[in-house]
Amino acid sequence: MVEGRVVIIPFLQGKRNFDGPVTEPDIEAILERWLDRHPEFQGPERDYRIIRGRTLLVEDDDEENVETGLVRVTAAASPDLARYDPAEDADLYEEFLAESEPSSPIEFHKIWIEQCEAAEQIEADYGTEKALGYLIGEKLLNFLEVAETKPEWRAEIPHFVSKIKEIFKPWQIAEFFETPRRLGALGHAGDEEAHKALRRQVDESENLREDARNLLLFERAREWLLEEGGGQKP
Repeated sequence: MVEGRVVIIPFLQGKRNFDGPVTEPDIEAILERWLDRHPEFQGPERDYRIIRGRTLLVEDDDEENVETGLVRVTAAASPDLARYDPAEDADLYEEFLAESEPSSPIEFHKIWIEQCEAAEQIEADYGTEKALGYLIGEKLLNFLEVAETKPEWRAEIPHFVSKIKEIFKPWQIAEFFETPRRLGALGHAGDEEAHKALRRQVDESENLREDARNLLLFERAREWLLEEGGGQKP
């Protein structure tokens, strides 16, 4: 458990094939199979998070070390999940299990690189509005929140912001901030009725706290993306 969260899928990493290339775990598909196996743990209140980093595959002396993804999944802590043992479902991903907990720092603060790549794919598949909602309305807000307490994340903000400005035109970013919208992980997914239905499953006081927090982070994101110099403060 980490700060009110439960690890449901432990660290997984890519594995080198016999012919050389590395196969990365499809963590989204693994999580989907896990949820199919555990319908009792489904629901937005679980707040499942895929945490991504990078690590090195340590090879034999005659092999060059290669970089691979390092991922795991956590969920919001709850009494029923507190009794959950990930070993129960190791068959879903055992070929990708990391041999040990990573001993070197994982560059989770570089996650924005993959998120920007994902946003470009979302834009190609579903349009600019969906991509903006994903990258700014969800991922950038989350990144800014973590950066409040982690200096290595804070140092990455200018790079993250710069990449966002490469992906989207200035008028698209400005229009995003001028248009009333839903924020957070569920804000850009589903229609208005689906969003309301999901919110009804969460305590109203929690919804209010999340809304206030998202609005504060949204204004901070606006400063970074629209003010001169990216909104960077001295």
